Amino acid sequence: MKRTSSLTVLLLLFGIVVQAQSLESLTLRESYNMARSNYPLIRQQGLIQSASDFNVENILKGNLPQVNLNAQASYQTEVTRLPIEVPGMDVPVLDKDQYQVYAEINQKLFDGGKTEKKVKVQEALQDIEEGQLEVQLYDIYKRVSQLYFGILLAKEQILQNDLQEKDIQLAMDRVQTRIQNGAAIESDLFTLMASQLSIHQRTTELISLKKAYYQMLSIFVGKEVDEETLLTRPQETMDIGGINRLEVGLFDKQMSLLDLQSSLLNTKITPSLSLFGRAGYGKPGLNMLSNEFDSYFLGGARLQWPLFNLYTNKKEKEINKIEKEKLQTQKETFLFNTKMELTQQHTEIDKFRKLLEMDDSIIESYAKVKDASLFKLDNGTIDVNDYIRDVNQESRAIQNKLLHEIQLLMKLEELKITQGI
Repeated sequence: MKRTSSLTVLLLLFGIVVQAQSLESLTLRESYNMARSNYPLIRQQGLIQSASDFNVENILKGNLPQVNLNAQASYQTEVTRLPIEVPGMDVPVLDKDQYQVYAEINQKLFDGGKTEKKVKVQEALQDIEEGQLEVQLYDIYKRVSQLYFGILLAKEQILQNDLQEKDIQLAMDRVQTRIQNGAAIESDLFTLMASQLSIHQRTTELISLKKAYYQMLSIFVGKEVDEETLLTRPQETMDIGGINRLEVGLFDKQMSLLDLQSSLLNTKITPSLSLFGRAGYGKPGLNMLSNEFDSYFLGGARLQWPLFNLYTNKKEKEINKIEKEKLQTQKETFLFNTKMELTQQHTEIDKFRKLLEMDDSIIESYAKVKDASLFKLDNGTIDVNDYIRDVNQESRAIQNKLLHEIQLLMKLEELKITQGI
């Protein structure tokens, strides 16, 4: 019931409609690619691109003429007046209340490369967001791998349980014959039946687990995966290349962004040149000795040099330098931890290979013991419990080999994922 609830939650979370027709075959790499394309998070790729395009468009609009509409009303305690009196001439005195409504247009001619660098910074931010998304998507591979190998292991264990049941059934047939001949008692048959039912019970659990794995893998890849789908067992190969993880590239991109931001800081202390024009209506107009409302126009060139930024520019660059050093430390730490993880995985791979070298000998030995036990059971020199024990020993040895084979393949795949596939 708990497993069913978990599957329901997964279906609601992903919002995926799995196609009714099952896949004919599926490889692990195909599973990765399909799961990546089907994962809801992949839709963010288009959103990141769209948002970045809008931001770049807005930055470039800074090169267009900028129009501002302003209105102002003021009262001042003093106004401009002539310092002398001219006999016979009435010199007007300006009103202390003044009004201005005007529109101003500015056209940038030179901004010291600020716009160009802002565009590069935005493109770098987009690149980083896409890199972060890819890192998140990368986590899917390990989850898909666990489901894929879980199905392979469950199928092999079910087959082995079937063989074990056949061994028990063979013994039951022999015991049944001996009971009819008066050479065995009926409780021996019941003991074998109980053992067979226990095996069947374990098989039922494995079938249920395999079904759950199929359903979850179907959710990931977005298509029906079931018993009819041929899951290809990956080849036993080991990549001995270096670390090629997406996180390493992401650290480099983040450090490159800091370099671009430092370059952008230089434009804060660069002069800018623009043309401007102003048209307005107010009291006074351009004639400062007139108390009448009048329209006016003026235009020219404007040079701006933000000298105050000289005080903060150096500190901001130092902050960027510190942030870059922090990122470099994080990158080195990530590489260190990844190398440690790879070392551990190599050790485990060697362990499973050595175990597999011994598995065949162990199985062969237990098979001989089981065959001998069946012969002894026929002759009545051992009881059914001894035979069941020997059958179980051989079965456990075979199950261990199957487990070691899948574990080896899983560790090899984990190694590739850790290195960066």
